Amino acid sequence: MLRRRIPISSMTSPKTPTTALRISPGRTHHRSSLTSCALLREGNLQSFIWALQVFLNFMNRKAPQTVLTDQNMHLKEAVQKELPNTKHALSIGLIASRFPSWFNAVLGRHYNDWENEFYRLHNMESTMDFDLGWSDMVSCYGLHGNRHIASLFASRKLWASPYLRGHFLAGLAALPGISKIKDFIQRLLSAQTCLSRLIEQVAVVVDYKDQAGEQQIAQQNSENTILKTAAPVEGHAAAVFTPYAFYELQDELVEAAHYAYFHLEGNAFLVRHHTKTDGGCNVTWNQKEELISCSCQMFESSGILCRHALRVLTTLNYFQIPDHYLPVRWHRTQPQPSKSLIGGPDHGRSYERVKALQSMVSVLVSEAGKSEERMDLATQEVSVLLSRIRQQPVVPNVSENR
Repeated sequence: MLRRRIPISSMTSPKTPTTALRISPGRTHHRSSLTSCALLREGNLQSFIWALQVFLNFMNRKAPQTVLTDQNMHLKEAVQKELPNTKHALSIGLIASRFPSWFNAVLGRHYNDWENEFYRLHNMESTMDFDLGWSDMVSCYGLHGNRHIASLFASRKLWASPYLRGHFLAGLAALPGISKIKDFIQRLLSAQTCLSRLIEQVAVVVDYKDQAGEQQIAQQNSENTILKTAAPVEGHAAAVFTPYAFYELQDELVEAAHYAYFHLEGNAFLVRHHTKTDGGCNVTWNQKEELISCSCQMFESSGILCRHALRVLTTLNYFQIPDHYLPVRWHRTQPQPSKSLIGGPDHGRSYERVKALQSMVSVLVSEAGKSEERMDLATQEVSVLLSRIRQQPVVPNVSENR
């Protein structure tokens, strides 16, 4: 948990001097999660430094591998000072949210074509191809001298995929949810919402995301997953991975069928698209240790095996994905209930009752958050119920007395 990619974004209300600094440890299992949120009165360097210091103390001084932020310059300086050994990246989702205001008037009817070209360049594998393509794009759309284009290119090492390969991002760099949560909190701050109300609303959002992830897992468990290939590794992935991780790997596996495979020498292989006559990715396979690596570094960046590595594994008649490439963060196994409910013959029924209660509480919070009156009523009734529950004696399981 301490070594994940951590997205951080800052936002300032135009009506108040308060700045919100959001820190979240990224995606694990079937959802992304929010662990802390700091409200800063001033969005200056000292405030961000203080917030990061408090966060590091909370995390037992264990810095993350990668930090994803918006383009706030004070936050960038604070990250450089307090997290010197952490890779700093910019969220392309937050950057792209500004494109309409930056380029709509400049490009007019060519805006959509330019945006498609931008994302094509963003997803390229080679930094050299990215730089050359960027130069062609600037010339094609007449963007010489545009300050936003110049700024984007100057900071490309912080957001462009070719420059971030090998740095673990868990597939969250372009997640739209980051900007949506930022917009949500911004609206609350703009309305000068009191702190207690802000906390309540953030809790509703987090709880909603938890419910969505659990429902997705339940749906995957109850339905037959649609397999798109005849490769046994696809079925293996479907049985192990969360929906997000499985569909990401499934896409790579489908694409792997379009790639040619060349055994160079020893443990070295060359994999390239069947329509290409040169280039490609270099794949190395260590059969004894069951370790595979690819020059595209997709696994190192996202935790998902790339099409090139999958092409080699399937050609070598591997019917399952090696354990090393099944990160625990992508397992759909749910956390076990508390120890007091484990061990007895009725464990399965107890677990289902816990899940049912959690679902009811989730609905309660969601409904209560729709108005002040509902929240007051829910708080009052839950307080009474909690008091009654605490008066009940705790009877240990029979298995605990053995």
